[in-house]
Amino acid sequence: MSDSGIEILLSSDGDYEELTAEIFYNGKFIALLNQDEGVNNLKIEFPGTDVEEDMVLRKIDLATFEKGLELARQKIRS
Repeated sequence: MSDSGIEILLSSDGDYEELTAEIFYNGKFIALLNQDEGVNNLKIEFPGTDVEEDMVLRKIDLATFEKGLELARQKIRS
């Protein structure tokens, strides 16, 4: 976990053809980036209602969310 509380996990999920980047804040899942359409056409996905509520964060400060997205974008492109 970083000092900011943001953690990025790269994974090779069977639901996707390419690598994904999962974004967590203080241990809770907030979003996923996938690059199935290429690294210059990343898509963001948010947790569905089928995910346990204590495992996700549905409200977050915009600046923190933007920082998480940028970190995930950098990590998935490297």
